[in-house]
Amino acid sequence: MAKEEVDLRNRLEEQRRRSQLIREQASRSYDDPVVPNEPKKGSSENNNLVVGEGVTFSGSISVPGTATINGKISGELSAESLNIGKTGHITGKVKAKEIDVQGELHEDIQCDTHIIIHASGVVSGKLEYSELEIERGGQFKGQMNQRNK
Repeated sequence: MAKEEVDLRNRLEEQRRRSQLIREQASRSYDDPVVPNEPKKGSSENNNLVVGEGVTFSGSISVPGTATINGKISGELSAESLNIGKTGHITGKVKAKEIDVQGELHEDIQCDTHIIIHASGVVSGKLEYSELEIERGGQFKGQMNQRNK
């Protein structure tokens, strides 16, 4: 097997692992009982955000950890990782390393590593990304720009 094929297979397997982890995080319901141990000071467990279904937020927000959105956001959002649930809706400027879309994401999107659009996901606007995955049924409308790694 050629070195290029091995490298490609390794990258695809890593992408599958990351996608599965993102799917697992996004599928966790806001109402799931999570009883963490007391987080250590400076721990990333303190740096996450959950916007529940029915919640509306307008403005600018920066999340050092994972943002899970099941409500509606309009404005600017930056996060390490962004999970948009089936009821989640974001309109505005978004920047994250990894993005998982089951709901809707519109306007100006910058994804540093990997974005996945699930079958229920709708993305529109200007998208800048490194890796893109769209499940059958997932929708994208707009302009795409793939960056070199």
